[in-house]
Amino acid sequence: MLFRATYNLILNLSYPLLKFLRFFSNKIRLFVAGRKEVFTHLESQGVNKGNWVWFHVASLGEFEQARPLILEYRQAFPKHKILLTFFSPSGYEIQKKFNSADCICYLPWDSHRNANRFLDFCNLNRAIFVKYEFWLNYFNGLSKRRIPIYSVSSIFRPNQLFFKSYGKEYRSILYDVKHFFVQNDESKKLLNSIGIDKVSISGDTRMDRVYDLTQNHEEIEVIEKFLKNQECFVAGSTWPEDYELMDHFLKNPIPIKIIIAPHEVSKQSIETLEKRIYLPYTKWSNFSEERDADKAIMIVDTIGQLAKIYHYAKFAYVGGGMKKSGLHNTLEPAAYGIPVVIGKYFSRFQEAVLLQQKGGISSVQSTNGFEKIIDALMNDQKLVEQMGKINKNYVEMGKGASQNIIKTILKHSIE
Repeated sequence: MLFRATYNLILNLSYPLLKFLRFFSNKIRLFVAGRKEVFTHLESQGVNKGNWVWFHVASLGEFEQARPLILEYRQAFPKHKILLTFFSPSGYEIQKKFNSADCICYLPWDSHRNANRFLDFCNLNRAIFVKYEFWLNYFNGLSKRRIPIYSVSSIFRPNQLFFKSYGKEYRSILYDVKHFFVQNDESKKLLNSIGIDKVSISGDTRMDRVYDLTQNHEEIEVIEKFLKNQECFVAGSTWPEDYELMDHFLKNPIPIKIIIAPHEVSKQSIETLEKRIYLPYTKWSNFSEERDADKAIMIVDTIGQLAKIYHYAKFAYVGGGMKKSGLHNTLEPAAYGIPVVIGKYFSRFQEAVLLQQKGGISSVQSTNGFEKIIDALMNDQKLVEQMGKINKNYVEMGKGASQNIIKTILKHSIE
């Protein structure tokens, strides 16, 4: 009870603070503004009528895990409508028009009042939460209403609060889940150790998403005209820390073209990158074939193209690994069967750890290490093929998680 009271107190105090901070951050402004009209939107979409399944994701990465599952669910339960909620603006603002969901909105703040209002209004058949999403008031409310909860593509680690001696009250929300579909054996063992046995090792549903991308490639006219059949190196989801590694290749000509897709495409982010580039470059937004086709570098200053752009790469660098806050999606380039280079912080990402051990991913610690691996990949085709094959096989062996999850949910629905 003490934990629950503390949790609700923190939530009730923090939201007014976010409302104040929105004046200083565009992300927080979207976070707050997007939640103002949620209940009006739910009513306009008739979420209180018919049978609805609720998918909840934190942001864009988790959405990519939910996407193939949503598509499979639609086929298995054609009479159900799909409600998709996001916690973060970085997911919602990009995918708010995703056409395979019937209603898309922000998750109302997890206050006791909001959770009850949301759950009392929505006519939910079941709820599916992706990866790390565990919300105390929502889980408690779903459990009281006997609405089944599923956790998919989830990962658990010994250092999480659930498994600490002082985390018993927080741990209690895990017992509300009908079934866990976890990514690895460690997660299963941790859940088993606290008396939870309704667990399946299903893998990562992102495998299905990235594999589908490779099977349904669409030509990108801007990239085709920029490359003119030349080889390229793609640096995706990059941050300023990544440009430190790439410094040599932003200043000195190399035999292949470079495409850089920053993780953030704000004016400030793009200007930060532009200041680092000494070679002739162009930007996606104002590309002219006549003027820019012969330039060395393209900056992708738009969102939503990166997963498709990796198709054109001879090898790729995935950003985020030079700071402890998080490596980005390595499965997207890996699925195309190309070598992947990352920074030094990746231990929290199972797929990156495994592919680094297998040899499909190369982790670099410094500018010198980055230059060495890029030079090797530009000059050693055998190395490129070896690393690419490892990555492609890993993705192909891991696909099918979404189908297996839906089979279990189908089985539960007829029991």
